[in-house]
Amino acid sequence: MTKYLPLLDLLLPIAVVLFLMPISPSISSLPATIWVMLQLICSPTQKRWALWPLAFVVLAMGRSWWLNEMPHPAASEDILLIITSFLAASGISQNRWPQLLKTIPLPLPLLLLQLSSSPWTPNPTAGRNQTTYLIGLLAIISICWLWSASKSKLNMLFVSIPAFFCIFLLWHSQSRAGVIATAIALLAVKLREEHQKGELLKFIPLAAILGISTILSLKFLRPSSVISLTGFDFISDMGRIDIQRCYLQLPFSGSNRFIYGTGYENSKNFCHQQVTSGILDHAHNIYIQLWANAGILGLFGLGICIYLLIDNWRKLEHSLDKFALRTGQAAFLYIFVQGFFDVSLIHWPITQVFTGILLAIPLSVNGSVTTPDRS
Repeated sequence: MTKYLPLLDLLLPIAVVLFLMPISPSISSLPATIWVMLQLICSPTQKRWALWPLAFVVLAMGRSWWLNEMPHPAASEDILLIITSFLAASGISQNRWPQLLKTIPLPLPLLLLQLSSSPWTPNPTAGRNQTTYLIGLLAIISICWLWSASKSKLNMLFVSIPAFFCIFLLWHSQSRAGVIATAIALLAVKLREEHQKGELLKFIPLAAILGISTILSLKFLRPSSVISLTGFDFISDMGRIDIQRCYLQLPFSGSNRFIYGTGYENSKNFCHQQVTSGILDHAHNIYIQLWANAGILGLFGLGICIYLLIDNWRKLEHSLDKFALRTGQAAFLYIFVQGFFDVSLIHWPITQVFTGILLAIPLSVNGSVTTPDRS
């Protein structure tokens, strides 16, 4: 069955289509989690002792994920699906990554059928921030594909279409978090490459112009709103800052909450903030949310995972395909930068699956091979 895995990768763009179309977003959970389960079952022999029990977890908790029944916007099941997807994708061979990544933006032309006035929400049931998070990941993949494509005119023309379309969709959705996180991720990867080539000083002026233009142009995302020229929305953002202060204090508010937080199922009972768009009942910051829900143990666990990823990127950097390398590093930065603005990446199973898959690139099969010590 392993030889059919590239064909099964089509489940991922199918999930994208179902999530971004104006239908129940829960439908998209089915192909996304089926991909995870099949990847677990078809994992390399040396990984099956761990990944086959995780396939049982996917099947046993299928109702929670496919029907999106866990408490929201943050639940312990969210983290479990991200880690399960992460481990499932760690069994992908390095030579399969480029083709898998190129299949994900395939459904983009279908979005032309439902473009509407700005601010555009592809799927109102899923929510604008949640759908924009996924579009931002598609933008990362498409732009890195264009960046790494061969220089033939025909190929560049073909690859540039999804890249520019994703940029347009980000702007059309008027998502400040999506635009900022995408720009930071791509610019950081480019700056690092220029530094490695010894040409950083030449690129810094262009990077500064792009960065300043991105910040100033945030005002033009919503020209009739209260957003300042620096992109700050005084009403919405001040409400978020206030509720984040409340969540930051929760681990200090009760017995042993500093150690393991308030839990995922009842934290919304503690903090609420009225804003013009409604009532905020989560931290709009994945790190503050984790701190409130899981305390110092949760932050320590996240730190272990980040260290693991950075350590493996250092070992793998010079052996991966350029497209997969740039996409993986930019996605890593995008995911963790986006986490400062919202908890969108843990809101729907499809976004959890894509988060886990893209974070796993440096742990792919044969990816973390270390050179034997010959001393």
